[in-house]
Amino acid sequence: MKTRRSFLTHSGVALLASSQIGLLSRAAHADVTEGYCAMVCILLAGGADSFNMLLPYDQARYDMYAGVRSDLALPREDVLPLNFAGTGGQEFAVHPGLGEVQQLFDDGNLAFVANIGPLAEPTSRAAYDGNLARLPLGLFSHSDQIAVWQTAAAGERIFTGFGGRMADLVEPQVNTGPVSMNISLSGNSLFQTGAEATGYVMDAADGVRFAAGYDDPNNTVLINTIDRMLAVDYQDAFRQSYSQIMRGSIDAGVELDTALQSAPTLTSTFSQGGLSEALAQIAQIISVRDQLGVSRQTFFITIGGWDHHDEVINNQANMLPGISRGLSEFQAAMTELGVQDAVTTFTISDFGRTLTSNGRGSDHGWGGHNLIMGGSVNGGQIYGEYPDLTPGGELDVGRGRYLPTTSVDEMYAELAMWFGIAAGDVEQVLPNIGRFYNPATEAPTLGLFNT
Repeated sequence: MKTRRSFLTHSGVALLASSQIGLLSRAAHADVTEGYCAMVCILLAGGADSFNMLLPYDQARYDMYAGVRSDLALPREDVLPLNFAGTGGQEFAVHPGLGEVQQLFDDGNLAFVANIGPLAEPTSRAAYDGNLARLPLGLFSHSDQIAVWQTAAAGERIFTGFGGRMADLVEPQVNTGPVSMNISLSGNSLFQTGAEATGYVMDAADGVRFAAGYDDPNNTVLINTIDRMLAVDYQDAFRQSYSQIMRGSIDAGVELDTALQSAPTLTSTFSQGGLSEALAQIAQIISVRDQLGVSRQTFFITIGGWDHHDEVINNQANMLPGISRGLSEFQAAMTELGVQDAVTTFTISDFGRTLTSNGRGSDHGWGGHNLIMGGSVNGGQIYGEYPDLTPGGELDVGRGRYLPTTSVDEMYAELAMWFGIAAGDVEQVLPNIGRFYNPATEAPTLGLFNT
């Protein structure tokens, strides 16, 4: 089964992802048969301090930000103002290292979703303080919140992710080749693991990598030996399953490697290393989508190192320019390929961080700010509700940990429908969405995409 052909790792070993109990029914009316769509999820692992990525610029709110952030505050004269005028004269700016992001925003190709985070149910400060709210499991924990962002199941521990459940629903309709519609550049991804579907893993720097020698057509002895071993009908169920998965992984690797050899040479260039390197690989894969026989794809990238309990200012000054540069390079490549309206890129992170300083750093928080980019995005906007930064305000649950005003489920629901999942089927990929709104009967709460 092509949905089991997965995880060709750097050593050529296939891994079987965890499966979720119960299977999704196939969507009979999901609109996934027309055109092409891809989403690119970028995990900023460690909990990015997004209060220095998107900050108030109008003088009154900037003064509040600077007063609470103290030594972590960016000088107002250094930040990059956005071409945005919100209600009540609200203005925003981005970190000085996000120059390309500023341009993408001002050009209408990028937006921010403010104060978004995992919610098990709509929650108020009073309910939180009174222990009356059902809270996300492992709130403020790295591992738990990274998992919640990938599973979109804040109140329970499950073993399938948002992208994996979408693949369970639609992959037979959108993929005629052996390579999974879900491709990770960062190892095994919970985000892309389904009850049936798994993801395909490749190397961000080197692309497809095989067991030593298998990709050399002159190495016929090794190739024939491996092929014969994998053709055996094993009586032991584990050996048979492993053999089938390995065979599928090799076949998928060969298919992808062959397709990539015919990828067009782009005039758009990418920087070396980091996010740019991974996005360059994704651009190449998207360019050969027709050869792969796939009309829907998801991609997953992890960029780590954002757990800045100290040296927030210096660390972000070093790291954010690479994120900004990579996003701009990727959007340029998508435009060159003519798929800028068909590819949506977005960031996620474990959690936001405390607005207050612990002395050169910030600690684990809750709600934070993420960006979303693409030609179909209603760009140049700040979605959601940027919190009132007054200490002890109605969203402040302590030290500037802000209770999210937009749930992960709400953003994902709009992504799913943009991807082609029918509104009536969204609950199959987002079982918690009904606590926030009914996609089948209500308009999206954010309005992220052009209709």
